[in-house]
Amino acid sequence: MNKLIDQIKAHWNPQPIDPPQVDPELPKLNGLQRATESFRYTILSIEWWLSPNGTIRAWLKLNSKIGSVLIIPAILVVPLITFILWQVSKWIAWLVGIAGNLILFPLAALAAVVITLAVIALLRIIMGK
Repeated sequence: MNKLIDQIKAHWNPQPIDPPQVDPELPKLNGLQRATESFRYTILSIEWWLSPNGTIRAWLKLNSKIGSVLIIPAILVVPLITFILWQVSKWIAWLVGIAGNLILFPLAALAAVVITLAVIALLRIIMGK
């Protein structure tokens, strides 16, 4: 467990961030570019206001690394395991069906023999032989 924590701490490296600056060419930009620049400046201002030492950025970076390490196997392995389990359950259902038929076949054969012998005996009684 300590090894895992040490590996996580190795990736934890918050860097102080600079206060956001408005693009000096803002008046020369068209309307869409100005709106985009205003939005960018607002987001960076909020980030700098919440965490000027960069801990939020480092936290998001660390969690995105951990998330990608966890989601890649989940996307690649879970469907494969689900498919394998589905196939196993299908095979088990087929085997149960076969076993049921193997149990019913001798019983059906025995019933057929008994009925055939009963019909023959009945015919002998009726015919008088």
